[in-house]
Amino acid sequence: MTSLAVVSLAAASLITLGSASASAKDHTDWALEFVDNVVSNSVTDRNEECFMNWGDGTPAWSAKTKGACFFTLSLQKAMGYAPADIGELWGSNSPLSDVYFDYINMSPALGAVPLSEDDETNFRRVSRAIDIRKGDILSIGATATYPGHTVIITGAATEILPQINPRYSGTKQYAVPIVDSTTMAHGCNTAYPDSRWRGPCTGGTMTPGTGTAYMRVYTDSITNILLGYTWSVTSSTVTYYSPSTQPYRIGRLFKLPPPKGDDLPPPPP
Repeated sequence: MTSLAVVSLAAASLITLGSASASAKDHTDWALEFVDNVVSNSVTDRNEECFMNWGDGTPAWSAKTKGACFFTLSLQKAMGYAPADIGELWGSNSPLSDVYFDYINMSPALGAVPLSEDDETNFRRVSRAIDIRKGDILSIGATATYPGHTVIITGAATEILPQINPRYSGTKQYAVPIVDSTTMAHGCNTAYPDSRWRGPCTGGTMTPGTGTAYMRVYTDSITNILLGYTWSVTSSTVTYYSPSTQPYRIGRLFKLPPPKGDDLPPPPP
């Protein structure tokens, strides 16, 4: 398992977004609205600052993001959080995917014994595909060769029938609809498309940045407990990641506090 020591690294990726009032829309709604209207869209590297400007920003509908900060900024927009509010929740104003992975990993499963207030992670871990729903996030932990990634889940998982390669005895496959920010398309499949892909599967192009797509998760066919995953719902023999080689967790936001914001108190009379 990865370590929460990586929290200190998250400061390298800052978030800029002013404090605002909480919205009736959730983080998924805001993320999808951005994708529907985006004009300028690119991806940060590990040390660049993330930003998102919605319709009232300058320039409007523009962003420079990556997986984890795309989720964080969408959550800030929905909740009216300032960067400091995120820092109080998860130890950094802009947590990396590995940090989100760790917090979800240490969270109790849905319906399990609750944590004490001092140990609250503000996530509950989703361990079955049939429990996945809009607003959950899927975070992939970092490895020696991979920095991790985070996506926002936009709806329920749907069983894939008939199954496609790679197929494994005793498992079920589910397509999971997502929205994220990445440089690598989630496959090329007309039934499970990536909105950033243009043209044929051979010779087409990918537009880096925010977009909608699908990933695939595997479960035990009897218990429905989550097993490994694939980056896309594209038939292949080599795309499966087992929990031991590239672990992931699905988490649901839980008991989020109201925003404290970062505004100064009123001036003296």
